[in-house]
Amino acid sequence: MGKTKGSVVLHAVKPLRKQRAAALGVLPPALHHYLEERIVVAVWYPEEDLKQLMSAVATLMGGPREQVFDVIGAVLAQSHMEGLYADLKDRSPGLRAHTNWKTQHDTGTLSVVSESPTAITYELVGWDHASRDYCRAINAYLTELQRMSGDRNPRSDHTTCRTRGGDRCVWVVSREAD
Repeated sequence: MGKTKGSVVLHAVKPLRKQRAAALGVLPPALHHYLEERIVVAVWYPEEDLKQLMSAVATLMGGPREQVFDVIGAVLAQSHMEGLYADLKDRSPGLRAHTNWKTQHDTGTLSVVSESPTAITYELVGWDHASRDYCRAINAYLTELQRMSGDRNPRSDHTTCRTRGGDRCVWVVSREAD
């Protein structure tokens, strides 16, 4: 079972704690402890727990689920690029993607497999926790990383997904050429 860093888990837990009573109603009882205990940003937590925590956040936020996961992914990217990983903001997309992923997840490898003036193709292999929602958040995360790096109007398409029978996940982030 894969694990993710507490720095990612904390972003899912904070909004749940703000609506604790409602969160207790949407979280499985086995995850209620996240509402009470201290989340240590450097500790590894089960990736499956994060998926359920993010799902609970989406349920509490309401609205179209896809849009909620777009917000979750974009906010996480902003937090990382303005905080813990600010030193990577001006690095190449491949280095950013690989480093961000490896520091936050103990399974899978995220890398850039091709880059052109109008698109970057990201590939995630060896990761068994794909879900429609989680992949949507990653889609938004990658798009926001490109926007924060100066790309104009980046748009991402999740072209291959493990949830749709693929052996990996692939995102193509289109951008305007300079």
